[in-house]
Amino acid sequence: MLLSKKTSIKISCEYANLIGHMCYAASKLWNVCNYERQHYKETGLVQYPDWYYQKKAHKEDLWYKQLPSQSAQEVCKLLDKAWKSFYALKRSGGIESPRPPRFKQEGIPITYMQMGIVHERDTEKVRLSLPKALKKYMEGTYQIHENFLFLENKIFRDMDQIKQLR
Repeated sequence: MLLSKKTSIKISCEYANLIGHMCYAASKLWNVCNYERQHYKETGLVQYPDWYYQKKAHKEDLWYKQLPSQSAQEVCKLLDKAWKSFYALKRSGGIESPRPPRFKQEGIPITYMQMGIVHERDTEKVRLSLPKALKKYMEGTYQIHENFLFLENKIFRDMDQIKQLR
């Protein structure tokens, strides 16, 4: 049985900076992929870019590398879902004039998938991985030398397996 729980966690300034930077990178990745979808003919693409193409094509991009790979793929997948919803509404006529997905002005929430989460059993701690490019950037810019994010909350103690964190 899967259970969904919502909680808030108090974090340090360093962790807030790291998480804020990842949310910003997620919004920039969304915007790059969204622009590519809106202007795919002008950018020289032969075919309309789907999420599989975009996750492959942007693997070496700055914003993609600032996120854990599964989180970056999830951003591309969410954008794909938004575009599919737009086209479905347009076809069905459910809304008079549906608008395509918008560009993100603020940071968007990131999702940590199961492979990026290490839960220390019977403790209140969860360890989240950080990508190499983000670690290097944070060391050079803010003198933050973290290899992982460690989150603590009583809710984690009773869990056997965590599928994702948002």
